[in-house]
Amino acid sequence: MSAITTLDKSAVLARAREAIDTRTRFVETLFDAATDAAAAHSAVADARDAAATADTAFEKAYRDALAAGWAAAELKAAGLPTPAAPRRSGRRSTPRRSKAATPVSAPVDTAPGGGAAVDEQATA
Repeated sequence: MSAITTLDKSAVLARAREAIDTRTRFVETLFDAATDAAAAHSAVADARDAAATADTAFEKAYRDALAAGWAAAELKAAGLPTPAAPRRSGRRSTPRRSKAATPVSAPVDTAPGGGAAVDEQATA
């Protein structure tokens, strides 16, 4: 009698389905986490846009108050904040030169006895 005839087909299929279901749950969890992360990133982008719009409106209102004759010191004494200085972008308008583009002088041989310098790691 062979080993295959002693197996219960429904039991084997049940174990296989259980293994597939277990693996599928990981994919489901991964999908849900990716969806949540995308929604959070979208909310952050929306909040940044809303903050930028509010900052622009605040700066305009402050300039309008100054143009209407209010002094910055008067507005400050009244407890009103001043608009924050505009942030500088992290990007440069002109790219940096790569360090490889600048010539580097060759190191001076300072090995004692006038011989070539010995790599200490190679001899250790």
